[in-house]
Amino acid sequence: MSEKKEFFSSSLKDAIAKAALEFDVEEEHVKYEIITEKTKYFGHSQREIYIRAWASDGKESESLSHFISKMVKALQMDLKFRITDGKGFSKVDFTGRDYKLMLYQNGNLLNAVQYILNRLFSDAIGKKIYCECEKFRRNREYELTNLAHRYAKSVRRNGKSISLKELNPFERRIIHMTINKYSDLESKSTGDSFQKIITIRKK
Repeated sequence: MSEKKEFFSSSLKDAIAKAALEFDVEEEHVKYEIITEKTKYFGHSQREIYIRAWASDGKESESLSHFISKMVKALQMDLKFRITDGKGFSKVDFTGRDYKLMLYQNGNLLNAVQYILNRLFSDAIGKKIYCECEKFRRNREYELTNLAHRYAKSVRRNGKSISLKELNPFERRIIHMTINKYSDLESKSTGDSFQKIITIRKK
């Protein structure tokens, strides 16, 4: 991975092209993150996109796969995994006989693995890393979304705030996104640890 540099242009495509020219590589070898997007008015609108980019040799995903293999072996767990690229993220999907250990106590190990992988590799591959195991996160998202809607209706009806039990960042994000759909409600996280309590209340 090369040194990161910042570029801007009127379109994302042009900004990437500038980065490719600077690094002397093909555009498909440019990794980037959008820093900001601005619109200026000088008699007419002018859009500017700022990105932070770097040249990739394509080996970041290989390093990620190699690390996960070593980690699973060190944990002595019967697990397999598959890495796929999505829009804005890379997904690591775990399967295997020991999958229940990954999901024990509300997916604590799965969350820990996702945290470690993001700290070590997300900058290098230019994407967030999303870990899944036997559709755990998809099912949990459905469950928490329904719970948030139910609590939101209760707060609206009774006017009394409701506090949920401690939730991890993935779970809190689902609650916050759901409550944001209610213009008269708000959700606040409290606590200093990895797990925090969310309170849903009227604005």
